[in-house]
Amino acid sequence: MDPAWERRREPTAAPVFLTARSAAARLGVDERTIRRAIARGDLRAVKRAGAFQISPTDLDRFRRGRSRSRGTAVADPGIGPGATAPGQGEPSLLDQFPGYPLAVRGSLPAPLTSLVGREREITALAAALRGRDRLLTLTGPGGVGKTRLAVAAASAVAGDLPGGVCYVALGAIGDPRLVAPTIAQVLGVREAGRESIEARLESAMGEQRLLLVLDNFEQVVEAAPLVAALLAACPHLTVLVTSRVRLRISGERERPVPPLALAAPDAQAATGGVAQSDAVRLFVERAHAVRQDLVFTAEQATAVEAICQRLDGLPLAIELAAARVNVLPPTDLLARLVRMLPLLTGGPRDAPARLRTMRGAIAWSYDLLTGDERAFFHRLAVFAGGFTLDAAEAVAGAGTPLRVQGVPGTPVSAAALDLVAALVDKSLLRAEVVAGGATRYGMLETIREFGLERLAASGEADAVHQHHADWYLAFAADAGPRAKQPGAAPWVERLRREHPNLRAALTWFLDRRDGLALVRMTGALWPFWHEHTYFGEGHRWLEVALDLGRAAPAADRLRALTGAGTLAWYQSRIEQALAWHEQALALAREVGDRAAEAFALINLSAPAMEFGDYDLAFARLEAGLAAARAVGATEAASLALHNLGCLAWLRGEFHTSRQRAAEALALAQAEGWDWLVPSILGNYGVTTADLGDFDQAAALLREGLELGHARGNLWDVGTALEGLARVRAGAGRAQQAVKLFGAAAALRDETGIPWSRTDRAYYEPFVAALQEELGADTFAAAWSDGRSLSWPAAVAEVLAPPADPDQS
Repeated sequence: MDPAWERRREPTAAPVFLTARSAAARLGVDERTIRRAIARGDLRAVKRAGAFQISPTDLDRFRRGRSRSRGTAVADPGIGPGATAPGQGEPSLLDQFPGYPLAVRGSLPAPLTSLVGREREITALAAALRGRDRLLTLTGPGGVGKTRLAVAAASAVAGDLPGGVCYVALGAIGDPRLVAPTIAQVLGVREAGRESIEARLESAMGEQRLLLVLDNFEQVVEAAPLVAALLAACPHLTVLVTSRVRLRISGERERPVPPLALAAPDAQAATGGVAQSDAVRLFVERAHAVRQDLVFTAEQATAVEAICQRLDGLPLAIELAAARVNVLPPTDLLARLVRMLPLLTGGPRDAPARLRTMRGAIAWSYDLLTGDERAFFHRLAVFAGGFTLDAAEAVAGAGTPLRVQGVPGTPVSAAALDLVAALVDKSLLRAEVVAGGATRYGMLETIREFGLERLAASGEADAVHQHHADWYLAFAADAGPRAKQPGAAPWVERLRREHPNLRAALTWFLDRRDGLALVRMTGALWPFWHEHTYFGEGHRWLEVALDLGRAAPAADRLRALTGAGTLAWYQSRIEQALAWHEQALALAREVGDRAAEAFALINLSAPAMEFGDYDLAFARLEAGLAAARAVGATEAASLALHNLGCLAWLRGEFHTSRQRAAEALALAQAEGWDWLVPSILGNYGVTTADLGDFDQAAALLREGLELGHARGNLWDVGTALEGLARVRAGAGRAQQAVKLFGAAAALRDETGIPWSRTDRAYYEPFVAALQEELGADTFAAAWSDGRSLSWPAAVAEVLAPPADPDQS
């Protein structure tokens, strides 16, 4: 046993001890009777070198008291005949701390509300308790439901344990020295004489098959060696711990308790009180306990799902929110959850104080932190949507005064790693392995709000936000342009994960009217915004940046102008696209950037095509292609060839269009300009369909759809679906064509991407012809079927191998 727990005893004259076997012989009973009496606490004994030692005096006391109750320690929490009665002999350690309430005694608590969800977790935990693992620790933030899960699992296995279950509530115990006496109190074991309470516990539990549930261990975690000692001394003891921190002792098996399951982001919320997710089920049940007459309309049910998403599925937060429905309907409650902690109050009066408000639940964990951990924690709250280790150290420091400590990719110090690990261990941070095997960290939103409150109170808020914005500006400058370069996939994924932080940094620069930083950052990010179909959001940021950053360096401003024109064009804002690209052309010529000049000329061809000025479009494309080839800009050259193919298609020169598309595709694939390939395949496929080769057209468009889907580019997905609808219409599969047109229309509505004038002029005649062919009712049914498909479902349906090869 750890020295901190061993109570030293003064030496005495060597006593004469009896073994369990000799004691049994003296009483004329079986040895098992003696061992059971020791395990129950009816007979005092000390275990030395694996054998029990019993004094003749204690054995005589036991013989005189054999007629008394022989219940187990769990069933009878009273004092055994071998123990000193209260008020006699030496006082127990608990008696020295009268301010602490008595522990919950032996039997499991009976919750007054039902446990919603957790069926899978209960089954898995019960199986683990029946298995070989003897120390299981349920970890998680305050309010996640560790206690309820532990009680449910313990109840499930109680019948399998001859010794039963002993539940010990430690939430009110603040001194680690009180853990052993509290367990002893529940077991009905008292200190006696000079024998330590730890030794008495070991004797009492002995070889019983017993489950010991230790609830709320985090504030007495220094008592972990006691748990290790009990497990070592009692071979059939199993311990189930709930804690916000791991015990960090040998044999421990940690089981993090997750928040309740949430519905998929695109799922419809349940109506009529029938919920889809465990989180919503909990809200509905607790809300009905407050207002039995509450009826959930479709609008309110949608709000409930959004509330549960906002609260990260955290059970305590959901219960506190649901308690507000007596004064706020779900729609109003959702609107007020911009700040959550002021609303998440008013828990039951019979609950511990730390669980009556969400702020109290989090403060309980925060108070367990060291000074360095607290500073690190509230600085980390500045991150939106999670962070990496290098970002954490650069922005939040690592036990040092706040300063910028690196740029993306800087190696992480041991101090930063230790602080992050400590906050993960104490359930204030969550760790998640993401694509590529990297680890990412984040906070539940309620915890983050608490951290931001502490950050504001620290006086460091402005400095931390500035360092956060500076770090993400550097990250954007490095990662943003890579979204369209060869090998873009991992960079696009990193940018997607960091998008909430990038937005927060842009907002910080905007609030400070920092136009130079905005121009640099938006100019770097527009390729990502284009690739992930953030056309509207990206264009708004670029407009603001170009307005505030008129004095920005020419290279930064040129990139931002190119991005603004490109994103405006994809929104069919043709006049704005024309204006931005004209400014980009002028600036490129002013600074002598031939590659940028080539891009500007090629980009200016698109508005000319939309306005029907095909000669001007051709001249710009020829000039842009020549400039690109002159400086070896293969990306611009591929784009020029692609646009020349589109122009030939508009002129009805389908063979020329097909030839240009083939040239563009070969160059883009050879040079690794993967972002261009789906668009080229789309034009290639439509042109091929117009030439009557529907099989090859379908193959080209399916390839483009697959690549666009893999890259997450919804523009490419939508245009491929429309092209395939046109192919099916031409191939005589009218209902399938209408269904795909409906799915593409739903995707356009979802992304806010309108048809361009050119697309409308091309596709509307097909849609009108299909309606005439099928009739209004059949057409409407097929269109509705398509619109009801989510875009991933539509893609999956199109890419699935056809049952009939002729229907591909």
